[in-house]
Amino acid sequence: MNDLFIRNIHQNPSPQVMVDYLHKHFPGAVFKATYEAGKFGFWIQRQLTQLGVECMVVNPADILRSQKDTLNKSDPRDARNLGLRLQSGVLKGIHIPDEQQEADRVLFRQRKKLWSDLNRCKNRIKGLLAFTGIDIPEQYDTASWSHNFIKWLRALDCKQISRRTALDFMITQMEFLRKELLSISNAIRKMMREQRYKKNYYLLRSIPGIGPLTAASLLVEIGDVKRFETFYHLNSFVGLMPMEHSSGENETRGSLTVRKHRQLRSDLVESAWVAKRVDPAMALFFQEQIKRKECRTVIIKIARKLLHRIRYVLVHQQPYEMGVVK
Repeated sequence: MNDLFIRNIHQNPSPQVMVDYLHKHFPGAVFKATYEAGKFGFWIQRQLTQLGVECMVVNPADILRSQKDTLNKSDPRDARNLGLRLQSGVLKGIHIPDEQQEADRVLFRQRKKLWSDLNRCKNRIKGLLAFTGIDIPEQYDTASWSHNFIKWLRALDCKQISRRTALDFMITQMEFLRKELLSISNAIRKMMREQRYKKNYYLLRSIPGIGPLTAASLLVEIGDVKRFETFYHLNSFVGLMPMEHSSGENETRGSLTVRKHRQLRSDLVESAWVAKRVDPAMALFFQEQIKRKECRTVIIKIARKLLHRIRYVLVHQQPYEMGVVK
């Protein structure tokens, strides 16, 4: 009777309400729960655990579904499928960060959102100039907008008052976002100097190519690196490994896996471009590999080497030394 399905119910989205219902209708039973990782984070898991219910949070991509479940998707069907998978023991939960680490992630990810908003604002300004037929002077046409460029925008003759007003609002918004981005970046740097991060932060900064924000991203997103048993598990989490399709004697390795930590993989690829300029060992490796492989492939290899170094210095609690860590 272990796979007996009883009923679907609808109730207020509250762990306490659910636990009260279970104890009322099934007194003395042992309960287990699971739900898909998503916008609700981990507070549900923590509350259910405190209420005595073992709860697992799973990656939606790891939940087996039949074609019928895929074609006829509904909340009751999804809930029943999750229950059956939980009962059969095939589900594997994801790592649950502590509340402090989760809060630190929120702060760091907010910086990423502000950075994206700032880029969109800049693109709107450039789009207005292009729409109006105004060319940006060559000395200002760079990724970093200087005060002189903003001064030029403020003094620009837009012909009509309404266009001038629209541009002024865009510039004001852009300047506000720049100030907010600077403030939150300073807050993150301050957080990295706190006791819980300080040592590991400076260990990561000893690796050529790892800047302050990349180091912060690694620490808040990974947490304790020792939770990954091997480099393979860490690399699988970050997503710097190729997809593989093997059958019999045929082995095919494709492009980078679609399963990834989007932010960390992006950060490490960007750091790889820096590392191949500032680290002689990486520069030599790049020059040797570029003779027979595409640049993009070589950069991924360098990013993977950086990840090796990151794991080494965090596991062994030793700063990186040039020519020692491979």
